[in-house]
Amino acid sequence: MVVLTPIFRSLKEKFPSARVDYLVKKEFVPLVKGNSFIDNVVEFDFKSGLKGWRALCRELSQRGYDVLIDMHNVLRTWLLSLYMFKAIQLRYLKPRLHRFCLFYCYLNLFPEDFSLLKEYYKVLYPLGIEDCKYVPEIELSSEAREKASKVLQKIGLKGDFGVILGVANWANKRYPLEKYKVVAKKVLEKYGFAVLWLGGIRDTYLKDNIQQEGAESFLYLSDSLELSLGILSMARVVVGNDTGLTYAAEALGVPTVLVLGPTSKETGAGLYRSDNAVVEKRLWCRPCSQRGNRKCYRKRQYCFDLIEPEEVIAAVDKVLGKERRR
Repeated sequence: MVVLTPIFRSLKEKFPSARVDYLVKKEFVPLVKGNSFIDNVVEFDFKSGLKGWRALCRELSQRGYDVLIDMHNVLRTWLLSLYMFKAIQLRYLKPRLHRFCLFYCYLNLFPEDFSLLKEYYKVLYPLGIEDCKYVPEIELSSEAREKASKVLQKIGLKGDFGVILGVANWANKRYPLEKYKVVAKKVLEKYGFAVLWLGGIRDTYLKDNIQQEGAESFLYLSDSLELSLGILSMARVVVGNDTGLTYAAEALGVPTVLVLGPTSKETGAGLYRSDNAVVEKRLWCRPCSQRGNRKCYRKRQYCFDLIEPEEVIAAVDKVLGKERRR
């Protein structure tokens, strides 16, 4: 979802007097509620089910929209398009055949310069928007930063710190914590940063494997996306897996290192600022699935096993720059 944010700036640049509304699940509202290029954020509570979705579709159909831009292209958004049949409809076409060939036939039909953001911009061609000249961005409120600052004070974290996002919905997408621990130690030694292991309240495996150690290593499991964003915005560097918070860190303008395993740019993974870094290994077996949830069928998960902590540290050096070293 974070990768979508540049299109709002482009739409407003092309049509400054147009009203741009964005429909989003309730839990993801903090990612866009501060975006100055969105006039209205329309929330959908997924818990309301089909009944709630149909009610929202009926409501939106009465607002007189001229254009419906569907960047998800799922059954739910197709239902919305039926209610909004009077509007011009632009829809992102997912490269399902290309991905099937890649995952199951090991045949990569994607162009070398493929990026998900470029594909999204192709949807906007009929509107006269062709150039993908912006990068993902999140505008965060001062209140969110103040809340984050209070939490950091409460857990005793003072001064500069780096964040490690050793989390992901599926275990296959998580760079081994033992290797991340080496990265954390090197970050402390090289830059003098304390390290904050950040996750959500459901990421209990972090609590089981990470120990808080004095003023050097901290663990915080957040129950609020807005709070997590506030914490990320205050970090000096963020190192993480293919997970939403890692992309959010980049969109907040924080130096970011992304460690990729079973996913790749062909599945939508990747960073967009040239001063950030992606650490990955080119292997015949990756990417192996769209979301990284497919169980590895090889003896070892080579996509992560072959990435040494030293390579991640080298990427940290790159994004921080030599002038920031101790």
